[in-house]
Amino acid sequence: MAGDFDEQAVFITGPVVVFKWRNEPGWPVEYVSPNAEEVFGHAAEAFLSGRVVYADLIHPDDGERVSREVEAASAGQASSFVHEPYRVLHKSGEARWLYDATRIQRSEDGRPVSFLGYVIDISARVAAETEKRELERRLNHAQKLESLGVLAGGVAHDFNNVLTGILAHAGLAKRAVGTEAPQATESLQQIERLALGASQWTRQLLAYAGKGSFVAVPLDLSELAREMVGMIEVIVPRTATLRLELARGLPSVVADRGEIQQVIMNLLTNAVDALGDRPGEVTIRTELQHLDEQTCALRFAEEALAAGDFVHLSVSDTGCGMSPDVKAKLFDPFFTTKQSGRGLGMSAVLGIVRAHRGAVRVESEPGRGTSFRLWFPSTWQAKAAPPSPVPPVKWRGAGTVLIVDDDEAIRLALRTLLTEMGFATAIARDGAEALAVFDSQQDEVVLVLLDLTMPVMNGAETFAALTARRPDVPVIVMSGYTEQQAVDGLVEGERTAFLGKPFAVEELEAAVKVLLGSR
Repeated sequence: MAGDFDEQAVFITGPVVVFKWRNEPGWPVEYVSPNAEEVFGHAAEAFLSGRVVYADLIHPDDGERVSREVEAASAGQASSFVHEPYRVLHKSGEARWLYDATRIQRSEDGRPVSFLGYVIDISARVAAETEKRELERRLNHAQKLESLGVLAGGVAHDFNNVLTGILAHAGLAKRAVGTEAPQATESLQQIERLALGASQWTRQLLAYAGKGSFVAVPLDLSELAREMVGMIEVIVPRTATLRLELARGLPSVVADRGEIQQVIMNLLTNAVDALGDRPGEVTIRTELQHLDEQTCALRFAEEALAAGDFVHLSVSDTGCGMSPDVKAKLFDPFFTTKQSGRGLGMSAVLGIVRAHRGAVRVESEPGRGTSFRLWFPSTWQAKAAPPSPVPPVKWRGAGTVLIVDDDEAIRLALRTLLTEMGFATAIARDGAEALAVFDSQQDEVVLVLLDLTMPVMNGAETFAALTARRPDVPVIVMSGYTEQQAVDGLVEGERTAFLGKPFAVEELEAAVKVLLGSR
């Protein structure tokens, strides 16, 4: 842009606007091309008359930097300079990003007199780059969560096997001691209580990993929230107002009742903590929302949601809000802003929702409160009726139970317990051994206890092979962790049941009696 130009000959449209500024405070405009209104919302005449001062349009966060760049270029002998992209405020209040290339016009003594240059509206390009960076951030975050989930699931699985062995042997020892040694019995009961308490941590780890074992039935989230009001009101302080905006006539979501209750309680606890001792509001809201393909692709790419109808549950508060740094770490395991905080509260929420094929988003600003928004796929499947109680049955087992588990301590404990119940037992360390044993004793086997995660041949493959040989064989599937879709494919009908590790001996007995009690 060397030399002067015939201002009347410059006719420009589109995002490129030509300016000539005087080197005076506010950078008064001597010339601006007629298309200024397209970029700034202000007519060219408003700049030329001084009603609009260019410096006043620069975004407050960028103004000081732009001034420094002009001063640095003017102080030397430079004939031109290029600004780092900066923002200006459109007449509508919208921020526009500009690229600015400027030539310095100097007097004979080298003093800068005016600036001749052009600005280009690059807002669309910046928005595209921002969206790309955000997608990359979300992808990296999803990969990080996936890696942590694999680690959490593996730890929980192995620890659940240990806890199952502890519970089984403690239960057997308690039976052997009987009533003759009350102190020993109390100690054994304490061991059982501690082991079951430890299992709460593994359940949270599995929930975070999205591999929690749960029983999914059709639920009305509005009805569930109303039923929880009594529990909810206990944790909401008197200084806070609890608002329920629960839609009626919602379709169901296929979910585990206990897991969703845990999600709601975790979110409410977080909301109450955000209020502290200050007055405020906590709101639980439900509604039906339709998410189209574009929304699912752009907003829920991490979860790969399919377009359709979703039940939207939100828990909002008017509390302290979160900084961007806190929000970015919110779902990390064991992250907390509370001095005494610990555990997997928010990460468990993420895992549970993810395991139910849903999505979570958080909206929060410091001083302006927080809103957790959850989406679950909806169904018009009727709500499930509560299961009928199973009357106690007095009987003694007969026949052979095939125990298939890769953990020796669990195999031995189960063998002892089943022997006490009257069964003969056969042992297998993996699926291949199980099939060999089953083929040799098929007529004697009345029940199979099958671990889902094993080397050589996993539980699902073993289950398929066993039922192909004998479709009527009863099977209890056991697992320290399992994905819900895997369980759904195995545990169905009257001949199958599921036991999540760890389990007490009483739970195993009950499952065996349910499957074989009528035989």
